[in-house]
Amino acid sequence: MAAETKERESWTEQETSGKDVSPLSQLKLSRVYRFVDQQTGAPQISDFPDSNPAGDTPLEIRMKHFTEIENFSFLAYVLGHELGGTTPRPIRTVGDLQVPDEEFQNFVNEAKTSTLTDEELADTVLDVGINWEHFVASNDNLLIPEHPLKITDVQMQEKIDALDFITEALVREINLRSIEKQTGAKTRKSHE
Repeated sequence: MAAETKERESWTEQETSGKDVSPLSQLKLSRVYRFVDQQTGAPQISDFPDSNPAGDTPLEIRMKHFTEIENFSFLAYVLGHELGGTTPRPIRTVGDLQVPDEEFQNFVNEAKTSTLTDEELADTVLDVGINWEHFVASNDNLLIPEHPLKITDVQMQEKIDALDFITEALVREINLRSIEKQTGAKTRKSHE
């Protein structure tokens, strides 16, 4: 999960996925992708990578990271709109979510009592994800060379981390709804 991202030892650390899935397209630059879950047949968005993307410089790694944020958010946005559910439903994956920023924790607290249609959830993912991407991209001048996904401004880093956690939770909700649509069965919230 994203929390582990904050603890990596160096910007050269790489990650291997524990899931055995294949992206729908082998031709891609990003490590985030859409796939069809082999057990349910439901379209899914991959987990957001917890490791740094490959790169020759800290800035290149950071740029690839915010590109992955954008791709992750947009893929979820598209899938959410494809689901087409018009009945507002709770966002189960934020039920116990705590984030390290007061402003964004207030947003989470509001989300805990909100019900959204699939399209409204998709729009929310895109909104939060684009905010996450822009918070990352607009602070390149503050990156820590040994940890290029972190910045020296602790308060701003907490906002970035909060947006990360929220976006990932919203994408998990879209994935759950996709499985439910495909299988017709309710799923339990996922903390994976």
